[in-house]
Amino acid sequence: MDVSDLEAAFALPLAEDTSVDTAVIGVLSTLASLATPLAGILLAGYVVRLVRAGDREAAALPSFDDLAGMAVDGARLSAALVALQLPAVGLATVALPGSAPSLATLSYTTTPSMLGLLGLTPLDTATLAAAGLASLAGSYLSLAAAVALAREGSLAAAIPVTRTLASDRSFVRVASAVALVVFVARLLVALCAAVPVAGALLAATASFLFLVVSATLLGRGAPGAPSVSVDAARESYADGVNAESAESAESMMSAESAESVESTESAESVASA
Repeated sequence: MDVSDLEAAFALPLAEDTSVDTAVIGVLSTLASLATPLAGILLAGYVVRLVRAGDREAAALPSFDDLAGMAVDGARLSAALVALQLPAVGLATVALPGSAPSLATLSYTTTPSMLGLLGLTPLDTATLAAAGLASLAGSYLSLAAAVALAREGSLAAAIPVTRTLASDRSFVRVASAVALVVFVARLLVALCAAVPVAGALLAATASFLFLVVSATLLGRGAPGAPSVSVDAARESYADGVNAESAESAESMMSAESAESVESTESAESVASA
């Protein structure tokens, strides 16, 4: 990933080939996702489409067509995100069993005063720290899973690709850049939401634009698809098999030639006798 990927990600929502209808539908979908989970699943499917478009260096926003396929992609991504955050939620629930904890609660337990007010023991504090680390790891793996799902199209095939991406050092820089974009987006969305009357619409617009930027940057900056290396390995294996077959054929031809020479010599010796 380099600066050009970041510039292309910010320029994509304003590209000349981008349809205004697509942007309007995206903003309305973002606004609707606050009220209904179905819109959130469709928006998650659009994230997969954005990552795929960024991976292919698309010059315009992908359109909101094939809603069924988008819903399937969104359901897969949502299931992966929930599964990756379950360890953090479980640890937070163990540490705070009586307060219906959420991941947002972890942000209030980083100061000693808050820990004292919550009546947490050292064991509970250590569990919350583990929950924070698990949440951070889950968020990192979620980015890798989004890229893997965009490339592979299925949960089963995305699992090994997610592991490969997560273990790639170059992907750490991409995830850090995306996390920075998301952090700035949250600040701007909070400022837009504070505007009277039109605050919700402005917040939805800013949220959708930064969603496009972060997903496109994730697709453009992620390392090359691991499936390419797998195909290369398969090709090399096929080449090796072909080479072995050629060697076997050559050895068989050599053996047959030797046998024919021996037969000829035997016939000549018999004739001379």
